[in-house]
Amino acid sequence: MNDYQLLKKTAPKMLDKITMEEKRELLAKSKWTLDSYWMMAVAMNSGWDIANQMNLQVAQRTSKVEMLRLVKLLNMEKIKDRNEFMILFEIAMQTLLPQEYFDYEFQFQSPDKGIGIMKRCYAHTKVKSINVDKDYQCGCFGIRAGWYEAMGVTVKETMIKCLKDGNSRCETVIENITFLS
Repeated sequence: MNDYQLLKKTAPKMLDKITMEEKRELLAKSKWTLDSYWMMAVAMNSGWDIANQMNLQVAQRTSKVEMLRLVKLLNMEKIKDRNEFMILFEIAMQTLLPQEYFDYEFQFQSPDKGIGIMKRCYAHTKVKSINVDKDYQCGCFGIRAGWYEAMGVTVKETMIKCLKDGNSRCETVIENITFLS
């Protein structure tokens, strides 16, 4: 057995020592680290207006692809009702937004209306820590727009509180979910 074959045989054994949750967390954290460095590089080289615009575009496109991949892995097809929408949304939150970075919950106000609550947001924490929160525009609307597009739904969102405005949490009303054919 040559050195490379030995490496190929040893690597999976070492990787098996890492739990599935630790692997998921590693990938999610790596994604958000890349996002942070990418955003700051664009802001420093092109200014905050361009960086914020690009962030929304990239967040929407990337999140659409993530959701399409998630739907495929779950063997789901077209989202048919509010229950499937909410289950898929929660699976996406748990998979793509690690709780250590994003502390969130969802509360139903009525069968057709709910409120998403974000108590801790990685992006807000980072931009505030380097004192650029006044320049940064939240990318979360781009993320959710990509998810909605991939799920084939339209949703009316209204931000009623935001961490950036000094509130203790973000609150986004989600209503008028329409399932496209």
